[in-house]
Amino acid sequence: MRTAREVVELYNLELWNNRRYDLADEIIADTMIRHEVGESHTLTRAQARKRVEDTCAAFESLTFVLNTVIAGDDGQHVAIVYDSTLTSHDGNEIQIASIEVFKVVDGRITDVWNCGYGQGAWH
Repeated sequence: MRTAREVVELYNLELWNNRRYDLADEIIADTMIRHEVGESHTLTRAQARKRVEDTCAAFESLTFVLNTVIAGDDGQHVAIVYDSTLTSHDGNEIQIASIEVFKVVDGRITDVWNCGYGQGAWH
């Protein structure tokens, strides 16, 4: 079975960056809760996959760079610090950055905490 860190890296570097949508079936739980400040959204695996597919379709390319990956001692939680470059279909680039914390149970992502993202890159 994959470690929590391996699952989170696959989620960002393969599912998102390389648009390997089939991985959703392997690494996302039946339901995944996306937590934001003051609210949360529960997505089925199919909804989570569609979210990735729809977001990727809106851009010519989308690339996550994981600057920092920290796996918790509990074997379930992984925090990432990322920069992302989104290139629109007309060639314009937007850079965003954020921090996310994932919970992985039995090799599948069950929860993601995200406080939002900002334009620009980490310094």
